[in-house]
Amino acid sequence: MQSPLSKRGAFGYPRGMLLQFHLLATGLYLGTTAGLALFTVPRARRIADGAARRTTLARCLRIYDPLAIALLGVMVMTGAWSITEYKQALGTTYFADFGSHLVWKLGLAFLVVMSGTYIAFGLGHRLVRQDEWGEAVDEAKLRSMTSRIAGAAWFTVALTVATIAVAARR
Repeated sequence: MQSPLSKRGAFGYPRGMLLQFHLLATGLYLGTTAGLALFTVPRARRIADGAARRTTLARCLRIYDPLAIALLGVMVMTGAWSITEYKQALGTTYFADFGSHLVWKLGLAFLVVMSGTYIAFGLGHRLVRQDEWGEAVDEAKLRSMTSRIAGAAWFTVALTVATIAVAARR
C-alpha cells in the first residue's frame, strides 16, 4: 500500500519535479562552489592589504555559506525521497538491482556534504565572524585559510562531479 504522499509524487509535487529540484540544486551547488574557487579566491589573492582581502572573502562567503548549506539540504532530501520511490517500484529486487550503485553514490554524496560543510562552517563562518568582529588580521592565518578554501572548493567540485558521473552511469 502506498502512502498518501507517494500517490501524488514527492511532498505533493508531481513525479519528475523532485528530480528537477535535485538536478537544479546540484547544478547550483556545483556552480557556486566552482565560482568560489575560480573567482572569489583568486580575486582576494590579488589584494595586498590583509584586511581588505579578508573583507572581500567575507563579503562573498556571507552569501555562499547559507546558500551552499541550503542547496546541500535540498540535494540530500530530494535524493533520499527519490530512493524511497525506487524502493517502492523495485520491491524485493531493489538491493540486487540498485545496491552497489547506491553504495557508491551515497558514499560520494556523504563526502560532498562533509567537504561542503567544512567550507561553510569550518572556514567560511570563522572568516566572516573575524571580519564582522574586527579582529586583527594575521597574514599567515589568512593565507592558510584562503588556500584551504580554494583547496576544499576544488576537492568538493571534484567529488560532486564524481557523484554525478556515478549517478549518470545508472
